[in-house]
Amino acid sequence: MRTYISRPDIIKNIMSRLIIFGFLLLPVGLYGENYPSERVVKRVIDGDTIELKSGETVRYIGIDSPETPYSRRGPEAFWEEAAEANRRLVGGKIVKIEYDNQVMHGSRLLAYVYVGEIFVNGEMVRKGFALYSPFDPNNTKNTLLFQYESEARKNKIGIWALPLKNPAKKFIASKWQKEGKIRKFHHVDCPHARRIADKNKTVFRSIDEALDEGYRPCRTCNPLERHS
Repeated sequence: MRTYISRPDIIKNIMSRLIIFGFLLLPVGLYGENYPSERVVKRVIDGDTIELKSGETVRYIGIDSPETPYSRRGPEAFWEEAAEANRRLVGGKIVKIEYDNQVMHGSRLLAYVYVGEIFVNGEMVRKGFALYSPFDPNNTKNTLLFQYESEARKNKIGIWALPLKNPAKKFIASKWQKEGKIRKFHHVDCPHARRIADKNKTVFRSIDEALDEGYRPCRTCNPLERHS
């Protein structure tokens, strides 16, 4: 037996599909090519985060500056210098916002920020006010930021000139990492290091060796922690 659908039901079905499709496209409309790229900075929060006059918070992609006293981890060495450097670069200025694959993380926009021709994310790393900190899937500028950090580290610029809080002659890392995960290196007594199977362990004799191989510091044991 053939089933007939009334004309009103057909129209209702089409409208429902169009509404759903519109919602799926909403993020593209908001943060794609039609989204205003030039914005005004209202406030600098720290070395890698700003608030725009629109009320939105922007977290710089690919970098990590020292934590402030207001963060969960408490103040880290060089946080005031990093915040001030960011303030000099963007405070009260018109900035250009550029997005990558992932636009939002929680309530914050993730972006590359420019003042004129100055790439702010890169400048903070190049001057030693922030570390390179990859955040997949936002990896468009990873190679450039890694290069800037390597230069700052080798020239002992900014935070790289400060003495380590817990210097060591040996660091542990895993040879293998799941796809999309960041490779980390650890102090030998770090709980994460102890969980690595012996057959999967690799040993670095210096921080430079680990960083040159593309490994990043563990956030738990923080091998890069510095004295003020």
